[in-house]
Amino acid sequence: MSARQAEGAVTVHETPSVPALLLYWPARLLLKTAYRLWPLGDRGIRVLTFIEVLFGWLPNPPNVDLTTVDLGGVEAELSVPRTSAHDQLRGVSVLYLHGGGFLFCGPATHRRVCARLAETLGVPVYSLRYRQLPEAGAGTSVQDACDAYRALLDRADAPDKVVVAGDSAGGFLAAKICELAATDGVPRPAAFVGYSPQLSLDPDRHDPALLKRDAYMPLSAIRRAKPRWERGPVALRGTRSPVDAPVEVFPPTFLTAADRELLEPDIRALTGRLHAAGRAVETHVWRRGVHAFPVLDALTSESRAAMRLTGEFLREVFGRTDTARLETVEVADDRAG
Repeated sequence: MSARQAEGAVTVHETPSVPALLLYWPARLLLKTAYRLWPLGDRGIRVLTFIEVLFGWLPNPPNVDLTTVDLGGVEAELSVPRTSAHDQLRGVSVLYLHGGGFLFCGPATHRRVCARLAETLGVPVYSLRYRQLPEAGAGTSVQDACDAYRALLDRADAPDKVVVAGDSAGGFLAAKICELAATDGVPRPAAFVGYSPQLSLDPDRHDPALLKRDAYMPLSAIRRAKPRWERGPVALRGTRSPVDAPVEVFPPTFLTAADRELLEPDIRALTGRLHAAGRAVETHVWRRGVHAFPVLDALTSESRAAMRLTGEFLREVFGRTDTARLETVEVADDRAG
């Protein structure tokens, strides 16, 4: 699988695997039509909850132990790997926010990616069941995510080693945690991982000709969903687009995207801002990928590569952090002597 360095911190992976192509074209032909035609009234959205039910019937992934926990009044599914990290990632905890356009999905649909993440990193992963449509809009989802993050800071063995991660709409929630932690004076996350993160509630603001090339997310569905994202009961705080938040709120950031997907412009924009400001950021774009393909676990080599690169990035980040701590201790000891 060939890759080339593009502008800034973006790496473009040029050659898609055969499984990726076999996934791309049916998604473009079938799923895009389904998304375009699916009714987004309250009844239509409630029907989508059966997707979560169906995934809940699948066998649990091996190599992790699953339990249900409470994080600040929000339910979360905890995946604990049977082999824990003994390297730079020791003590790390991950708060994972699932995607689904604030409409559907949950811990069951994302159980395998969270288990794979837990196994790859050797750390516990908390998958949050935040409120979403039709009962609650994006502002309420953000509030649940922030409440859970604060609770995890109290619960974690190392509060300074909490990573926030998410795909699609969950990536929006993870980015908002970074933004609002700074606003509220809460310790910021140690790192931000986004798989095709939705970084704006206005992802249709870019060139429509570009946005229509997405493999299965039709522009029309986004425009129909936008008014519903405004639903309460909690109003959205801060920016509608974390891309516009101060770069200082973002910790070391790892992002992935599919080439020409609807969310790519915002992902590249955030990457460019962070890179220009000298912030730690690494973004990977795959040709002929589908939206949020790392969530597909081991179906494609691209999914496996994205997970491997996530682990490498985080180990490098926490390796630097541990070195900085050691140097600080050594300086303090020298001064004391």
